[in-house]
Amino acid sequence: MIGYTRWCSVNVIFLLLLLWSGQASADATSEGAVSVGYRMDSLDWNISGAGNPVGNSPNILSELEWRDMQFLQLKGELSGTNAQGFYFRGYTNLGWVVDGVNQDSDYAESNRRAEFSRSVNAVGGSRVLDVSGGLGTTFFMGPTQQYRFIPMLGLSYHNLNMRMRKGYQDVSNLSNAQLVDPEITSLPPLGPFGGLNSRYEAEWSGPWVGADMLLDLRSSGRILVRLEKHWVNYYAKANWNLREDFDHPLSYEHKSSGEGWVFELGWQNAPVDYQWVWGVNVSLQSWEAGAGEYLVHFADGSLGVSQLNGVNWSSKSIHLSLSKAFGN
Repeated sequence: MIGYTRWCSVNVIFLLLLLWSGQASADATSEGAVSVGYRMDSLDWNISGAGNPVGNSPNILSELEWRDMQFLQLKGELSGTNAQGFYFRGYTNLGWVVDGVNQDSDYAESNRRAEFSRSVNAVGGSRVLDVSGGLGTTFFMGPTQQYRFIPMLGLSYHNLNMRMRKGYQDVSNLSNAQLVDPEITSLPPLGPFGGLNSRYEAEWSGPWVGADMLLDLRSSGRILVRLEKHWVNYYAKANWNLREDFDHPLSYEHKSSGEGWVFELGWQNAPVDYQWVWGVNVSLQSWEAGAGEYLVHFADGSLGVSQLNGVNWSSKSIHLSLSKAFGN
């Protein structure tokens, strides 16, 4: 499923580019941009213990957080407008983690009480990928048509490949653990533990509506304001490498649906045909997936189904860009 979702999302985005290209004329203008940026993300999710046949069934059994995730990010963007005012915009982001922390907590009683296990882990090897594209129609405004308002429709795909390494056990309470499962006889001791190399790969994909506003300030440059509303399918797969009772490499899956908002504000030096100009952009994103399915793949081949309570993802970034406009 993960490969099919990625294939559909990315290929439909490229189809949007082809559709725009078919509308191009001798009067078309386009702009390419490359940028480097600093990005901070956080991702968290939790599952319930619903259906536990042997002990307590807390409303939050396990909770995973990736906090203060800092990425170095590269971005490439292509946009263009033809003589009829049809507009295309597409971009790809790639990010590599430079810092952050993961926390994995388990609870024996509802509302995050009777915590029986907590590990705090490194996140080396985590990375992110974003692909988005859209089409719109340009409306020119102002006394010299220096303002552009562009309502848009598009598709996006976002991949967060989160890692857990260099484990450190902060909480280990056997009596609390036995409230959930009386057959638990041991827990990891406090302190560092080796061998941790787990992976959680999350995908957010779906359509969006939004608008770009471009304000041409002549010699003072150009201001960009961008707002997008997204509707997404959420899918994640994990490999919990230290859990011998889980299958590998697919230990469990998460499936849900949700929504997201993207806001971007940018400034660019006055564009000059055939010359590179620089700019700066700030982006804020907020995403949420609701209750869904938690499907566990056990080592003996059996499946377990429980409830994913929800997923939250937020991201903020700043980019310095170089762009070049082309026109006829």
